[in-house]
Amino acid sequence: MHNKQSLILDDNNGERMIPETYGGCTFWEHIYRYAFASCLVKGKRVLDIACGEGYGAAALQRAGAAHVIGVDISESVCLHAHEKYGLDARPGTGEQIPLPDNSVDVIVSFETVEHVLDPNRFLDECARILAPGGMLVISTPNKGIYLRGAPQNPHHCSEMTEAEFSSALQSRFRNCQFYTQHPDFAPWWSIRTFVSDNTSWGILPGFKKARRVIQRAVAREAVRDPTDRQRNDIQELILRLGKKPHQFLNPYALRRRRKWNGEEPTYIVATAIR
Repeated sequence: MHNKQSLILDDNNGERMIPETYGGCTFWEHIYRYAFASCLVKGKRVLDIACGEGYGAAALQRAGAAHVIGVDISESVCLHAHEKYGLDARPGTGEQIPLPDNSVDVIVSFETVEHVLDPNRFLDECARILAPGGMLVISTPNKGIYLRGAPQNPHHCSEMTEAEFSSALQSRFRNCQFYTQHPDFAPWWSIRTFVSDNTSWGILPGFKKARRVIQRAVAREAVRDPTDRQRNDIQELILRLGKKPHQFLNPYALRRRRKWNGEEPTYIVATAIR
């Protein structure tokens, strides 16, 4: 298994989240996105585009989806997802999804659109294969906030600002709703400053220690790597987190986007109806 996992990591230069290997922010960001989606798929035909290792698609299947199809650009990853989880995993690209028109009820697309050369073509493909009234559940890094001050991710070819992402979705879909994940900044007057990476309170002596104490009490994920049990039972973890009450002081839990509160999210998540 170790060799197979290594091959999957090497296949996409470490861009795929591997439950047995990854920790910290990357693990919890992905888990909470799938936890959010797990509440939206019961009885639905679902596509997980860029399904990667397959743990998320498998969790959506266990959440009660009528059928889940995983699509990934790598044939070896699809084979792995089929062997490990029994998934209907098929090779394909976001710009040419190998499914017929109007064939799925929900598309889950986490951290995909920034990897395709033509994001408009990808969104058009999503609209094509969604049945009327179907839902797209999609996330992307917030350009200018994601990796602020760090070198650009060489595997991202079409990052979008929040305004660009919103415009691209609203030109193709209706009832678009936006959510924030992992705030990079919240203003000094907001309690959400305790879960933001950057805050004006950070210069105060003892603030970082106080933040860790608070997060350890109410959102342990913010200060701890996943346990071996959580890694091994990742589908159950996703389903359990999907049923938990909203966690105000958890940076990874999704919150409805409220521009008046001054938050700058590292990731934007959206739902949109065809």
